Amino acid sequence: MIRKPQRIFVSNRLPYSINENGDLKRGSGGLVSALMGVSRSENFSWFGFETNEDHALKMHNLVKNTEANVNCYPVYLDKDVYEKYYNGFANDILWPLFHYESHLANFNRSNWEFYQEANKLMAQQIAEVAQAGDTVWIHDFHFFLLPKMLRDLCPEVKIGFFLHIPFPSAELFRQIPVREELLSGVLACDLIGFHEYSYLRQFIVALKMVLGVEANFIQAQYEGHRTQLGVYPISIESDEFREKSQTPEVEAKVEEYRRQHSSPFVIVGIDRLDYSKGLELKLRGLQHALRKYPELRERVSLLQIAIPTREDVPAYMSIRKEVEHLVGSINGEFGTPSHNPVHYVYNSVQETELLALYRSASAILVTSKRDGMNLVAMEYVMAQDLKTPGSLILSEFAGAASLLSDALLVNPWDVDSIADAIKKAHDMEFEERLDRISHLQDILSKYSSTKWAQGFIHDLENTILTPRRIPKPMPIRKEDWNNDFVKFIASPRIAVLLDYDGTLVSIMKRPDQVVLIEETRKALSALAEKTDLFILSGRNREFLDSQFQGMKVNLAAEHGAFVKLIGEDWKTRISSDINSWYPHIEKVMNDYAEKVPLSFVEKKKASLVWHFRLSPQDFASFQSKKLDDELQLGMANQPVTVNIGKAIVEAKAIECNKGSFLRWLRQQANSVPFLCVGDDRTDEDMFEALDGAGVSVKVGEGQTLAQYRLSSQKDVTQWLWSLASALS
Repeated sequence: MIRKPQRIFVSNRLPYSINENGDLKRGSGGLVSALMGVSRSENFSWFGFETNEDHALKMHNLVKNTEANVNCYPVYLDKDVYEKYYNGFANDILWPLFHYESHLANFNRSNWEFYQEANKLMAQQIAEVAQAGDTVWIHDFHFFLLPKMLRDLCPEVKIGFFLHIPFPSAELFRQIPVREELLSGVLACDLIGFHEYSYLRQFIVALKMVLGVEANFIQAQYEGHRTQLGVYPISIESDEFREKSQTPEVEAKVEEYRRQHSSPFVIVGIDRLDYSKGLELKLRGLQHALRKYPELRERVSLLQIAIPTREDVPAYMSIRKEVEHLVGSINGEFGTPSHNPVHYVYNSVQETELLALYRSASAILVTSKRDGMNLVAMEYVMAQDLKTPGSLILSEFAGAASLLSDALLVNPWDVDSIADAIKKAHDMEFEERLDRISHLQDILSKYSSTKWAQGFIHDLENTILTPRRIPKPMPIRKEDWNNDFVKFIASPRIAVLLDYDGTLVSIMKRPDQVVLIEETRKALSALAEKTDLFILSGRNREFLDSQFQGMKVNLAAEHGAFVKLIGEDWKTRISSDINSWYPHIEKVMNDYAEKVPLSFVEKKKASLVWHFRLSPQDFASFQSKKLDDELQLGMANQPVTVNIGKAIVEAKAIECNKGSFLRWLRQQANSVPFLCVGDDRTDEDMFEALDGAGVSVKVGEGQTLAQYRLSSQKDVTQWLWSLASALS
């Protein structure tokens, strides 16, 4: 019987818990509803941490007996380890920094090690269940390392990751000491999702700044693996939530609350008492509204529910103290014997009470400083009775603002913005309130949390697994070479293509400083006696002639645009019209050389190179992107290619391509196998064009299509000696 692929969900917390009576209790959060809804008709598994070993075993068995299609896998984690992984790293580093509160981030190397340990344990537990063809969907910032760890254990499993909180600006993200590890870990996914485009944009910038990975809004490529990227704003179970808000129990509670309200216009606030929610900004905005618009006094009040969270953490204790001080200040300034402008509740509320608060309030005020989405805003919208619709006042820094366009959007740091929005909501005519809320309800009715989950899973399951191409280490000593490489060099005759800069010689700040050392020259001469040796470089003809004078090697200049075979003169492979683009690009590059200190333009026959290795790196790197964009757009219809390389921007005739040169050479070579060695992005064209006709070797770090990797340029000369002595 053929096994059907299964879906595996992973989150920090499981959708179940064991209550004080030892009974199984199912969670009611938005993620639980969404994932349970999307997989209700088929078997699926859910992994999460449990710090009580007895509860873990009991939960697994109880779920198995009560939920026919759910396999629950509580992963036992020692309480001390969990505390340091969860609170010590995830909540003390990632949570504050991702919410732009970097001054509250507290990095501890020991806690980072526990974060690694927790991710590793989760990967090992999933690997015992996951099989080829399965889909694993990982949720949130607790598991940035899990995708790579799981990929190493289960290479044929499709892996998705969704970030439920904002992704911060790249400048903030760079402050994390383990930034490279976090990004390289999550890039092992096949699909990564975010709530909105701004988060995805910041992620793309961070990839470039931290890992040097060029990505777009569709995909990123890293170490030979392609990762799809996307935006999937989460929602709530909209219609179900609307139905719950219309029950007789809720309606009775609504009437009770309306009788108790001390003012005709009640604003409700429902927030966890977390520094990211901006409760102190909300209160300052209300205070300013009562000062700016005296007519609102005794007519407008705020009913604020502050839900306790992490009460023993100093930052949360501090925000509670500030909020309670502001509540007292506002009530002291504007309160009367019969009216308090702020009714503050530091406690949770039951669902019936919550729904009644939504329906009885004239408006809701959400002033998040940063918020992944903010489902409270959506719940308020769907709970509204269209006979008495309220208003949604929403921070523009909440992810929900990108979806709920008919809300009154405010900058929470601008007290005037909040005050004006409160005044507008108070004065708004019924027709406008109805139009705004009904349109918002239409949006949410068509986009539920189940549809969010369905959309992500559909895209994940339709990704194409890219086989991981991990280069094998290339030892320097021939005694350590693997059998495949030994068999390859046993061919009667091979052709060897060697790059120059970064391969035969070290990269230098000024190209004119780079010369071939005598030891490398001797190794090349020995190799040339036993192979068809080609030096394939971006350098011009004059430079290659000067460096290889008197040596029996074939030369290819400007990435293969010009070729000089042994005993012959230089010949051109160019047939396109260089003059159609060369003068214009030369002028543009010269303009950039004037702007950027210590940058300069290198002129060749079929190419132009703008060098900025000596320039201030951040400024020059920014200008290089501008130059690249300008040339790509302006030269789109010309026979020229433009690329950004290692501290260069290069424009070259279409024939200046190492892949094109290798294909041309293969046509002349009568099935001779090729050994191609290089270090740069331009060498990847050569590795790709090899297409099984030989062996490729990457020199140094970085993603590559090559089959083997030499660790650094310093190893090349000794390796060439080994190669020459091993060839028959």
